[in-house]
Parts: sequence; C-alpha cells; structure tokens
Amino acid sequence: MKRFHRDLRLSLIVAALAFGVCWFVGNYFMGHRQVAHDPHQWLHEQLHITAEQDVKLAPIEKKFSNQKKALEEAIIDANHELAAAISKDGNYSPRVKQAVEKIHMAQGELQKATLEHLFEMHGVLTPEQRKKLNSLTTDALTHNP
Repeated sequence: MKRFHRDLRLSLIVAALAFGVCWFVGNYFMGHRQVAHDPHQWLHEQLHITAEQDVKLAPIEKKFSNQKKALEEAIIDANHELAAAISKDGNYSPRVKQAVEKIHMAQGELQKATLEHLFEMHGVLTPEQRKKLNSLTTDALTHNP
C-alpha cells in the first residue's frame, strides 16, 4: 500500500512538472509570435488607406461597428432562445423553429449590413481601391464563406 501511494505521488509530481514545462514553453516561445488579427486594420493595409481617407472613413466604421455589435448580440440572444427551446421541448418544435429563424434573420441582416458598409466605403476610395476592395470581398465569399 505504501508503494502505491509513493508511486501515485511520484506520478502526480511528474505530471505537474510536465504540465508546467509545457505551459512555460507555450507561453514563452509561442506567445511572442501571437499577433492579434484585426480585420479592420488588415483591410486598411491591403487598400493602402491614406490618413485623409482614414478620417473620412471613421464615421462609416463607427456606424458599422454599432450595427455589427447589435446584430451579434441578437444572434447570441437567439442562440440562447434556441438552447432553451431545445432543452425544454426536446424536439424540432415550433419554438425551436422560431429561434432558428431568428438566428437566420440576424445573420442575414449582419451580412447585409456588412455589404452595405463595404459599398459605403466606395465613396471614400479611389477607383483602384474600390476594385481591390471588391476583389477581396469576392475572394472572401468564394474561398472563406
């Protein structure tokens, strides 16, 4: 029995050390390579947005940010409704169907708002930038839907 406890303690110590080493290596070496991906900044870099254009785009971006936040919250709320309906009903009930429709509606509105936002940006962009924006948009839709 004593040997069992000794072996168990030794196994737990080895496991804790292994976890600690993995955590340290992951955070120390891999953590430095992590860069936050900001789609807004990436798009501005791809389009070579000037400082003057950035100022003109600011209210357009702010308006879209507010719309996007509200629609994402609507999607989250609808997902919660769906979860509650599934939990309570346990089948594809009218409440489940209604929640799914709410999710799809909000997702569709988000896609529509995104496209309206991109086309609203056209008024600030040069013809070359508009062409690049449209190309990036169609590429995203066909390769990363």
